[in-house]
Amino acid sequence: MPKLEKWFHSVETDRPFETCVVCEGLLRFTADSWVVNKHYHRKECILEYAVCEECRDRVSGNFSDASKSAIRQFLENEINWEARMLEWMAMEHTEERLDSCVACRTPRDQAEGFTLSAQFRHDGSLVESALPLLMCSRCINQITDTLSPASRKVWQDFIADHFPGPDSEGVDLGFF
Repeated sequence: MPKLEKWFHSVETDRPFETCVVCEGLLRFTADSWVVNKHYHRKECILEYAVCEECRDRVSGNFSDASKSAIRQFLENEINWEARMLEWMAMEHTEERLDSCVACRTPRDQAEGFTLSAQFRHDGSLVESALPLLMCSRCINQITDTLSPASRKVWQDFIADHFPGPDSEGVDLGFF
């Protein structure tokens, strides 16, 4: 397994992300923190991006209240955070968190697809809390299925506005 930092480098450049996909600001100079999301299908990275905290909050703020509640319910009810945090603290290497889905515990190599998420501080250092994590596409689809049409449109517009080519219908929501 690659070192943790390599998991969150851009597949295209093999380097850390430098700019926010939304505002295009230099992350180390303009962001207090940012999130990197990488979406995989059959072990191939199909979508990757870094988004600064301000842009992430602005976009996700457009989700409906019902959708925000549904996401929160899944995260609170389907993941035993106390148990997972204890497990993570006992791990020798942080990258072991990415071995299986945080919710259903499906091993990464048995998942049809998955999303990796991590948060970074203004200096580029990793924030270790609920992130980094891996969530399999089956669990992400459970979340996505509960979203309102308006919230799905927010995600589809995000994809259409920032990524030439991919069909937003086929890309899991992940942890925006």
